[in-house]
Order: sequence, then C-alpha cells, then structure tokens
Amino acid sequence: MNNKKMSKVKIDKKRHIIKAVTWSLLASATTFLVGKAFGLENDKALMIVAIDRVLKFVFYYLHERAWFASNWGVIKGEEN
Repeated sequence: MNNKKMSKVKIDKKRHIIKAVTWSLLASATTFLVGKAFGLENDKALMIVAIDRVLKFVFYYLHERAWFASNWGVIKGEEN
C-alpha cells in the first residue's frame, strides 16, 4: 500500500438535501401516527410533527455533512 492521499467522490449538496426531505416526510407520518396512537387530537399531533421535523431536519443534515466530510471507514482501491 502506498501513501497516496485518499480522494473522495464529489456529490452535490442537493442530493443530501433531497435525502433529508424524503426521510423527513416518512418520519413525519410516523410521528403523527404515534401521536394519534396516544390519543392526541390532529392539531396537537401536527404541532408535535412540526417541531420534531424542523429540529430533526437540521440535525440530520448536519450529521450527513459531517460524515461526508470524514474519510473514516472509507477504503478505496489502489489506482493502476
């Protein structure tokens, strides 16, 4: 193994945003259903969804970008 600096594939930040949005929609439905399962009225369940989604969207995006910036666990084959 040589000491070449590892390089990463370039991925547009829009991809990370779209992933976060689609995951957020799925998670919103789950949170709403959990609220309903606990007997909350629609407006209260939706308020919990709104707060939950805003916070988790920001945290997910920051988490995704931090991992993308890291080479930890990335193994790239040697180029010939």
